[in-house]
Amino acid sequence: MAGATRAARRLKIGIITDGLMERVAGGEVRIANGGVGVYIYQLIKHLFRVDPVNEYYLIRFGPGLLDVYRDPRTHNVFLRSSKITRTLGLVDFPYARLVRNLGLDLVHYPNQFGGAFLPRSIKRVATLHDLTPLLFPQLHPWLRVTGFRVLARPSLLRCDRIIVYSANTRRDLLSRDMAAQNAIVNIPLGVNPGLAPGVYTDAFVRRYQVPRPFILTVGVLEPRKNHIILFEVLRRLHERGEAVDLVVIGREGWRWTSPLARPEFRRLAPSVRILADVPDADLAEFYSRAAVFAYPSLYEGFGLPVLEAMACGAPVVSSSASSLPEAGGDAALYADPRDAESFTAQVIRVLGDRELSRRMSAAGLRRARQFSWKRTAEETLAVYLSVCGADPAARSRNGDGP
Repeated sequence: MAGATRAARRLKIGIITDGLMERVAGGEVRIANGGVGVYIYQLIKHLFRVDPVNEYYLIRFGPGLLDVYRDPRTHNVFLRSSKITRTLGLVDFPYARLVRNLGLDLVHYPNQFGGAFLPRSIKRVATLHDLTPLLFPQLHPWLRVTGFRVLARPSLLRCDRIIVYSANTRRDLLSRDMAAQNAIVNIPLGVNPGLAPGVYTDAFVRRYQVPRPFILTVGVLEPRKNHIILFEVLRRLHERGEAVDLVVIGREGWRWTSPLARPEFRRLAPSVRILADVPDADLAEFYSRAAVFAYPSLYEGFGLPVLEAMACGAPVVSSSASSLPEAGGDAALYADPRDAESFTAQVIRVLGDRELSRRMSAAGLRRARQFSWKRTAEETLAVYLSVCGADPAARSRNGDGP
Protein backbone atom coordinates (compact mmCIF):
# COMPACT_ATOMS: atom_id res chain seq x y z
CA MET A 1 0.00 0.00 0.00
CA ALA A 2 2.83 2.38 0.82
CA GLY A 3 4.41 1.62 -2.57
CA ALA A 4 1.19 2.48 -4.42
CA THR A 5 0.89 5.74 -2.48
CA ARG A 6 4.43 6.70 -3.42
CA ALA A 7 3.88 5.79 -7.08
CA ALA A 8 0.84 8.02 -7.35
CA ARG A 9 2.40 11.00 -5.56
CA ARG A 10 2.85 14.18 -7.56
CA LEU A 11 6.56 14.79 -8.13
CA LYS A 12 8.32 18.14 -7.90
CA ILE A 13 10.91 18.34 -10.67
CA GLY A 14 13.48 21.12 -10.94
CA ILE A 15 15.05 21.93 -14.32
CA ILE A 16 18.11 24.22 -14.46
CA THR A 17 17.48 26.44 -17.51
CA ASP A 18 20.56 28.69 -17.65
CA GLY A 19 21.53 26.78 -20.78
CA LEU A 20 18.41 28.13 -22.51
CA MET A 21 19.90 31.44 -23.64
CA GLU A 22 17.76 34.26 -25.01
CA ARG A 23 18.08 37.22 -27.33
CA VAL A 24 15.63 39.84 -28.54
CA ALA A 25 15.52 40.49 -32.29
CA GLY A 26 12.88 42.57 -34.04
CA GLY A 27 10.97 42.85 -30.78
CA GLU A 28 10.74 39.04 -30.54
CA VAL A 29 12.36 36.84 -27.89
CA ARG A 30 14.31 34.03 -29.54
CA ILE A 31 16.57 31.18 -28.50
CA ALA A 32 20.15 32.44 -28.64
CA ASN A 33 22.33 29.33 -28.49
CA GLY A 34 21.47 26.83 -31.19
CA GLY A 35 20.94 23.15 -30.49
CA VAL A 36 21.35 23.23 -26.69
CA GLY A 37 18.79 26.00 -26.34
CA VAL A 38 16.39 24.33 -28.77
CA TYR A 39 16.65 21.06 -26.81
CA ILE A 40 15.90 22.65 -23.43
CA TYR A 41 13.04 24.75 -24.82
CA GLN A 42 11.36 21.92 -26.73
CA LEU A 43 11.84 19.45 -23.88
CA ILE A 44 10.09 21.75 -21.38
CA LYS A 45 7.33 22.65 -23.82
CA HIS A 46 6.55 19.01 -24.57
CA LEU A 47 6.92 17.81 -20.98
CA PHE A 48 4.01 20.13 -20.15
CA ARG A 49 1.99 18.45 -22.93
CA VAL A 50 2.73 14.81 -22.09
CA ASP A 51 2.73 15.13 -18.29
CA PRO A 52 -0.33 16.79 -16.71
CA VAL A 53 0.53 15.33 -13.30
CA ASN A 54 3.87 16.51 -11.97
CA GLU A 55 5.03 19.98 -10.99
CA TYR A 56 7.91 21.66 -12.82
CA TYR A 57 10.21 24.32 -11.38
CA LEU A 58 12.29 26.22 -13.95
CA ILE A 59 15.42 27.50 -12.19
CA ARG A 60 17.86 30.04 -13.60
CA PHE A 61 19.99 33.05 -12.77
CA GLY A 62 18.11 36.13 -13.93
CA PRO A 63 14.61 36.29 -15.44
CA GLY A 64 13.49 34.11 -18.33
CA LEU A 65 11.56 35.81 -21.15
CA LEU A 66 10.57 32.96 -23.47
CA ASP A 67 6.99 31.69 -23.47
CA VAL A 68 7.79 28.53 -21.45
CA TYR A 69 8.23 30.77 -18.41
CA ARG A 70 4.70 32.10 -18.86
CA ASP A 71 3.04 28.68 -19.11
CA PRO A 72 0.47 28.16 -16.32
CA ARG A 73 2.22 24.86 -15.47
CA THR A 74 5.47 26.64 -14.67
CA HIS A 75 6.86 27.48 -11.25
CA ASN A 76 9.58 30.03 -12.01
CA VAL A 77 12.57 30.33 -9.70
CA PHE A 78 14.66 33.29 -10.87
CA LEU A 79 17.83 33.62 -8.81
CA ARG A 80 19.69 36.89 -8.44
CA SER A 81 22.34 37.02 -11.15
CA SER A 82 25.84 38.24 -10.30
CA LYS A 83 29.39 36.96 -10.58
CA ILE A 84 29.22 35.79 -6.98
CA THR A 85 25.91 33.92 -7.27
CA ARG A 86 26.91 32.28 -10.56
CA THR A 87 30.20 31.16 -9.04
CA LEU A 88 28.29 29.67 -6.12
CA GLY A 89 26.09 27.94 -8.70
CA LEU A 90 29.15 26.03 -9.97
CA VAL A 91 29.38 24.37 -6.57
CA ASP A 92 25.57 23.91 -6.34
CA PHE A 93 25.15 26.05 -3.23
CA PRO A 94 21.93 27.83 -4.33
CA TYR A 95 20.48 24.63 -5.79
CA ALA A 96 20.99 22.60 -2.62
CA ARG A 97 19.11 25.24 -0.63
CA LEU A 98 16.29 25.33 -3.22
CA VAL A 99 15.87 21.57 -3.16
CA ARG A 100 15.37 21.69 0.59
CA ASN A 101 13.10 24.77 0.59
CA LEU A 102 10.91 23.61 -2.30
CA GLY A 103 10.94 19.91 -1.45
CA LEU A 104 12.11 18.93 -4.95
CA ASP A 105 12.23 15.23 -5.75
CA LEU A 106 14.70 15.57 -8.61
CA VAL A 107 16.95 18.13 -10.32
CA HIS A 108 17.64 17.93 -14.07
CA TYR A 109 20.76 19.63 -15.46
CA PRO A 110 19.94 19.70 -19.20
CA ASN A 111 23.16 21.45 -20.27
CA GLN A 112 26.02 18.96 -19.95
CA PHE A 113 26.37 18.21 -16.22
CA GLY A 114 25.94 19.46 -12.67
CA GLY A 115 25.21 18.38 -9.15
CA ALA A 116 28.72 17.35 -8.10
CA PHE A 117 28.30 19.18 -4.80
CA LEU A 118 24.65 18.40 -4.04
CA PRO A 119 23.94 16.19 -1.02
CA ARG A 120 23.96 12.52 -2.00
CA SER A 121 20.29 12.19 -1.06
CA ILE A 122 19.17 14.49 -3.91
CA LYS A 123 18.15 12.71 -7.11
CA ARG A 124 19.74 14.20 -10.21
CA VAL A 125 19.66 13.73 -13.98
CA ALA A 126 22.01 15.35 -16.51
CA THR A 127 21.84 15.66 -20.28
CA LEU A 128 25.30 15.41 -21.82
CA HIS A 129 25.39 16.91 -25.30
CA ASP A 130 28.96 15.84 -26.11
CA LEU A 131 32.48 15.64 -24.71
CA THR A 132 34.16 17.89 -27.27
CA PRO A 133 35.84 20.15 -24.66
CA LEU A 134 37.78 17.06 -23.57
CA LEU A 135 38.17 15.44 -26.99
CA PHE A 136 39.06 18.64 -28.86
CA PRO A 137 40.17 21.22 -26.26
CA GLN A 138 41.72 23.39 -28.98
CA LEU A 139 38.21 24.03 -30.35
CA HIS A 140 36.80 25.51 -27.13
CA PRO A 141 37.48 28.47 -24.78
CA TRP A 142 39.94 27.57 -22.01
CA LEU A 143 37.37 28.29 -19.28
CA ARG A 144 34.95 25.73 -20.73
CA VAL A 145 37.73 23.17 -21.09
CA THR A 146 38.81 23.76 -17.49
CA GLY A 147 35.23 23.39 -16.26
CA PHE A 148 34.93 20.04 -18.02
CA ARG A 149 38.26 18.79 -16.71
CA VAL A 150 37.43 19.72 -13.13
CA LEU A 151 33.68 19.11 -12.84
CA ALA A 152 32.47 16.71 -15.54
CA ARG A 153 33.67 13.42 -14.06
CA PRO A 154 32.54 13.95 -10.43
CA SER A 155 29.21 15.40 -11.62
CA LEU A 156 28.42 12.60 -14.03
CA LEU A 157 29.49 9.84 -11.67
CA ARG A 158 27.04 11.16 -9.07
CA CYS A 159 24.11 11.41 -11.48
CA ASP A 160 21.32 8.87 -11.16
CA ARG A 161 20.86 8.99 -14.94
CA ILE A 162 22.77 10.60 -17.81
CA ILE A 163 20.78 11.33 -20.96
CA VAL A 164 22.72 11.31 -24.24
CA TYR A 165 21.50 11.75 -27.81
CA SER A 166 23.62 9.10 -29.50
CA ALA A 167 25.45 5.81 -29.15
CA ASN A 168 28.61 7.70 -30.09
CA THR A 169 28.44 9.92 -26.99
CA ARG A 170 27.67 6.86 -24.88
CA ARG A 171 30.87 5.24 -26.16
CA ASP A 172 32.84 8.41 -25.39
CA LEU A 173 31.58 8.37 -21.81
CA LEU A 174 32.33 4.72 -21.22
CA SER A 175 35.77 4.85 -22.88
CA ARG A 176 36.78 7.59 -20.41
CA ASP A 177 35.20 5.79 -17.44
CA MET A 178 33.03 8.84 -16.71
CA ALA A 179 29.74 7.03 -16.06
CA ALA A 180 28.31 3.69 -15.07
CA GLN A 181 26.95 1.81 -18.08
CA ASN A 182 23.50 1.33 -16.54
CA ALA A 183 23.22 5.06 -15.78
CA ILE A 184 23.33 6.15 -19.45
CA VAL A 185 20.08 6.51 -21.40
CA ASN A 186 20.01 7.30 -25.12
CA ILE A 187 17.11 9.64 -25.97
CA PRO A 188 17.28 11.13 -29.50
CA LEU A 189 16.21 14.70 -30.20
CA GLY A 190 13.08 15.70 -32.09
CA VAL A 191 12.24 17.89 -35.06
CA ASN A 192 10.14 21.02 -34.81
CA PRO A 193 6.77 20.16 -36.41
CA GLY A 194 6.73 23.69 -37.89
CA LEU A 195 9.49 22.64 -40.30
CA ALA A 196 7.98 21.37 -43.54
CA PRO A 197 8.88 21.24 -47.25
CA GLY A 198 7.60 23.45 -50.02
CA VAL A 199 7.60 26.79 -48.18
CA TYR A 200 7.97 29.48 -50.87
CA THR A 201 6.97 33.15 -50.57
CA ASP A 202 7.61 36.25 -52.67
CA ALA A 203 8.44 38.21 -49.52
CA PHE A 204 11.35 35.84 -48.83
CA VAL A 205 12.87 36.50 -52.26
CA ARG A 206 12.59 40.26 -51.78
CA ARG A 207 14.08 40.06 -48.30
CA TYR A 208 17.10 37.85 -49.01
CA GLN A 209 17.81 38.15 -52.75
CA VAL A 210 18.98 34.54 -53.32
CA PRO A 211 17.89 33.80 -56.90
CA ARG A 212 20.63 31.24 -57.80
CA PRO A 213 20.84 27.67 -56.49
CA PHE A 214 22.59 27.69 -53.13
CA ILE A 215 24.33 25.41 -50.68
CA LEU A 216 23.03 25.96 -47.16
CA THR A 217 24.60 25.35 -43.77
CA VAL A 218 23.18 26.19 -40.33
CA GLY A 219 24.99 26.32 -37.00
CA VAL A 220 26.92 28.48 -34.56
CA LEU A 221 29.89 30.12 -36.27
CA GLU A 222 32.86 28.55 -34.50
CA PRO A 223 35.88 26.39 -35.46
CA ARG A 224 34.25 23.05 -34.56
CA LYS A 225 31.56 23.55 -37.19
CA ASN A 226 34.30 23.58 -39.85
CA HIS A 227 32.68 26.20 -42.11
CA ILE A 228 36.00 26.78 -43.81
CA ILE A 229 35.65 23.60 -45.86
CA LEU A 230 32.43 24.88 -47.47
CA PHE A 231 34.24 27.96 -48.75
CA GLU A 232 36.82 25.64 -50.29
CA VAL A 233 33.98 23.56 -51.79
CA LEU A 234 32.42 26.71 -53.26
CA ARG A 235 35.77 27.81 -54.71
CA ARG A 236 36.23 24.45 -56.40
CA LEU A 237 32.67 24.46 -57.73
CA HIS A 238 33.20 27.90 -59.29
CA GLU A 239 36.45 26.71 -60.88
CA ARG A 240 34.42 23.91 -62.50
CA GLY A 241 31.86 26.39 -63.84
CA GLU A 242 29.06 25.67 -61.34
CA ALA A 243 26.79 28.70 -60.82
CA VAL A 244 25.98 28.21 -57.16
CA ASP A 245 25.99 30.34 -54.00
CA LEU A 246 26.62 29.60 -50.32
CA VAL A 247 24.31 30.68 -47.49
CA VAL A 248 25.64 30.41 -43.93
CA ILE A 249 23.13 30.89 -41.08
CA GLY A 250 24.28 31.15 -37.48
CA ARG A 251 25.23 33.52 -34.70
CA GLU A 252 28.89 34.35 -34.16
CA GLY A 253 30.54 32.10 -31.60
CA TRP A 254 33.98 31.67 -30.13
CA ARG A 255 36.90 32.70 -32.36
CA TRP A 256 34.84 33.22 -35.51
CA THR A 257 36.61 34.95 -38.37
CA SER A 258 34.90 35.05 -41.74
CA PRO A 259 36.77 32.91 -44.28
CA LEU A 260 36.10 35.70 -46.79
CA ALA A 261 38.96 37.58 -45.09
CA ARG A 262 41.39 34.98 -46.45
CA PRO A 263 43.02 35.86 -49.79
CA GLU A 264 41.99 32.63 -51.52
CA PHE A 265 38.31 33.22 -50.77
CA ARG A 266 37.91 36.97 -51.28
CA ARG A 267 36.60 36.57 -54.83
CA LEU A 268 33.75 34.44 -53.48
CA ALA A 269 32.20 37.37 -51.56
CA PRO A 270 29.43 38.13 -54.13
CA SER A 271 28.32 34.47 -53.90
CA VAL A 272 28.23 34.19 -50.09
CA ARG A 273 25.57 35.29 -47.60
CA ILE A 274 26.29 35.07 -43.85
CA LEU A 275 23.13 35.65 -41.80
CA ALA A 276 22.80 35.77 -38.01
CA ASP A 277 19.19 36.62 -37.19
CA VAL A 278 16.78 34.50 -39.22
CA PRO A 279 13.22 33.95 -37.90
CA ASP A 280 12.00 30.35 -37.72
CA ALA A 281 9.62 30.78 -40.67
CA ASP A 282 12.45 32.09 -42.86
CA LEU A 283 14.75 29.29 -41.70
CA ALA A 284 12.18 26.74 -42.89
CA GLU A 285 12.11 28.46 -46.28
CA PHE A 286 15.91 28.48 -46.52
CA TYR A 287 15.91 24.75 -45.85
CA SER A 288 13.14 24.18 -48.42
CA ARG A 289 14.88 26.23 -51.13
CA ALA A 290 18.40 24.83 -50.63
CA ALA A 291 19.82 22.85 -53.56
CA VAL A 292 21.84 20.95 -50.95
CA PHE A 293 22.30 21.23 -47.21
CA ALA A 294 25.94 20.69 -46.25
CA TYR A 295 27.10 20.03 -42.68
CA PRO A 296 30.88 19.55 -42.39
CA SER A 297 31.13 19.64 -38.58
CA LEU A 298 34.19 18.00 -37.04
CA TYR A 299 32.18 16.61 -34.14
CA GLU A 300 28.56 16.60 -32.95
CA GLY A 301 26.66 15.02 -30.09
CA PHE A 302 23.73 14.61 -32.50
CA GLY A 303 23.48 17.06 -35.42
CA LEU A 304 19.97 18.51 -35.23
CA PRO A 305 20.30 20.75 -38.35
CA VAL A 306 20.71 17.60 -40.46
CA LEU A 307 17.23 16.42 -39.46
CA GLU A 308 15.76 19.92 -39.71
CA ALA A 309 16.98 20.14 -43.31
CA MET A 310 15.55 16.71 -44.09
CA ALA A 311 12.20 17.71 -42.58
CA CYS A 312 12.04 20.51 -45.15
CA GLY A 313 12.98 18.27 -48.07
CA ALA A 314 16.60 19.39 -48.54
CA PRO A 315 19.07 16.73 -49.76
CA VAL A 316 21.88 16.47 -47.18
CA VAL A 317 25.64 16.04 -47.50
CA SER A 318 27.01 15.53 -44.00
CA SER A 319 30.28 14.99 -42.21
CA SER A 320 30.93 11.33 -41.53
CA ALA A 321 32.35 12.14 -38.09
CA SER A 322 31.03 11.26 -34.62
CA SER A 323 27.25 10.84 -34.27
CA LEU A 324 26.19 12.43 -37.56
CA PRO A 325 25.57 9.13 -39.42
CA GLU A 326 23.23 8.20 -36.54
CA ALA A 327 21.18 11.33 -37.22
CA GLY A 328 21.13 11.16 -41.02
CA GLY A 329 20.98 7.40 -41.45
CA ASP A 330 20.74 6.19 -45.05
CA ALA A 331 19.04 9.41 -46.18
CA ALA A 332 22.25 11.48 -46.44
CA LEU A 333 25.52 11.35 -48.33
CA TYR A 334 28.67 11.49 -46.19
CA ALA A 335 32.22 12.77 -46.55
CA ASP A 336 35.33 13.16 -44.43
CA PRO A 337 35.01 16.66 -42.89
CA ARG A 338 38.76 17.26 -43.39
CA ASP A 339 38.73 16.28 -47.07
CA ALA A 340 37.57 19.16 -49.27
CA GLU A 341 37.74 17.09 -52.46
CA SER A 342 35.54 14.37 -50.99
CA PHE A 343 33.01 16.94 -49.79
CA THR A 344 33.05 18.68 -53.17
CA ALA A 345 32.47 15.38 -54.98
CA GLN A 346 29.40 14.58 -52.87
CA VAL A 347 27.92 18.07 -53.37
CA ILE A 348 28.47 17.76 -57.13
CA ARG A 349 26.63 14.43 -57.13
CA VAL A 350 23.56 16.11 -55.67
CA LEU A 351 23.76 19.26 -57.81
CA GLY A 352 24.28 17.30 -61.01
CA ASP A 353 21.72 14.52 -60.60
CA ARG A 354 18.12 15.69 -60.27
CA GLU A 355 16.81 12.15 -59.74
CA LEU A 356 19.31 11.53 -56.92
CA SER A 357 18.32 14.83 -55.34
CA ARG A 358 14.64 13.86 -55.53
CA ARG A 359 15.28 10.43 -53.95
CA MET A 360 17.36 11.96 -51.16
CA SER A 361 14.65 14.52 -50.45
CA ALA A 362 12.01 11.79 -50.13
CA ALA A 363 14.28 9.63 -47.97
CA GLY A 364 15.07 12.61 -45.75
CA LEU A 365 11.40 13.35 -45.17
CA ARG A 366 10.83 9.74 -44.09
CA ARG A 367 13.89 9.89 -41.84
CA ALA A 368 12.86 13.13 -40.14
CA ARG A 369 9.40 11.76 -39.34
CA GLN A 370 11.04 9.17 -37.05
CA PHE A 371 12.11 11.91 -34.60
CA SER A 372 9.67 13.90 -32.49
CA TRP A 373 9.94 16.14 -29.44
CA LYS A 374 6.91 14.35 -28.01
CA ARG A 375 8.90 11.12 -27.94
CA THR A 376 11.89 12.95 -26.42
CA ALA A 377 9.67 14.33 -23.65
CA GLU A 378 7.93 10.99 -23.00
CA GLU A 379 11.22 9.11 -22.68
CA THR A 380 12.67 11.84 -20.45
CA LEU A 381 9.60 11.67 -18.22
CA ALA A 382 10.12 7.91 -17.97
CA VAL A 383 13.65 8.61 -16.73
CA TYR A 384 12.33 11.00 -14.06
CA LEU A 385 9.79 8.45 -12.87
CA SER A 386 12.35 5.65 -12.79
CA VAL A 387 14.86 7.71 -10.80
CA CYS A 388 12.18 8.69 -8.29
CA GLY A 389 10.92 5.13 -7.93
CA ALA A 390 7.55 5.90 -9.50
CA ASP A 391 5.62 3.35 -11.55
CA PRO A 392 4.04 4.88 -14.70
CA ALA A 393 1.59 1.95 -14.91
CA ALA A 394 0.41 2.52 -11.34
CA ARG A 395 -0.08 6.21 -12.04
CA SER A 396 -2.13 5.35 -15.11
CA ARG A 397 -4.31 2.91 -13.13
CA ASN A 398 -4.95 5.63 -10.59
CA GLY A 399 -6.07 7.98 -13.34
CA ASP A 400 -2.98 10.16 -13.01
CA GLY A 401 -1.00 9.03 -16.05
CA PRO A 402 -0.09 11.31 -18.92
